[in-house]
Amino acid sequence: MDDLVRKAIARWPKVPAVYGWLRLQRRGRWMLVDRGAPDFDETRDAAGSEIGNRQIVEFIDRNYQCDGEGAWYFQNGPQRAYVDLEVAPLVLRVLGSGPGARLVAHTGAPVASAHAAWRTRDDALVLATDLGHGAIHDLDLAALEIEPGAGEALSLVVLGRRLAIREEDASFAAAFVRRPRQRPGRS
Repeated sequence: MDDLVRKAIARWPKVPAVYGWLRLQRRGRWMLVDRGAPDFDETRDAAGSEIGNRQIVEFIDRNYQCDGEGAWYFQNGPQRAYVDLEVAPLVLRVLGSGPGARLVAHTGAPVASAHAAWRTRDDALVLATDLGHGAIHDLDLAALEIEPGAGEALSLVVLGRRLAIREEDASFAAAFVRRPRQRPGRS
């Protein structure tokens, strides 16, 4: 977290959190949902508009964290902006291919280890990593070694480990909050 952000939290410790205006898209793009815009239509505009300013994206990436309940947020100065997640809290890019492939999160942080893998209902591949849960960017799936494992299950070799790919289950669903709900007394 940026030092400037820490100072803002110390100066204004009771700023209420906000919900529903920031999304992480399945390819790692930050999307701004401007519900206050004139003629906002939830059906048409809820996906948001991509934040294209590189400095703003880097600021969000540096100040993106998880709370104790598994909900991810961007610490915007003294205010937490909880993030709606399209798939997972991180989007992982694959650098290289095969067993020597490395992973890096959309925030730029390198992934050191992975210990579980799931295929979601909408066919995303999500890994439990040392940084948190991350969906493999769909354009990078071909760089991974995905092959039949025991029985009919698939497995993949990543960061020096073979992981069985499980179907999305309760352990996956409980790992992080995909769509944080507004907490009482907050906007």
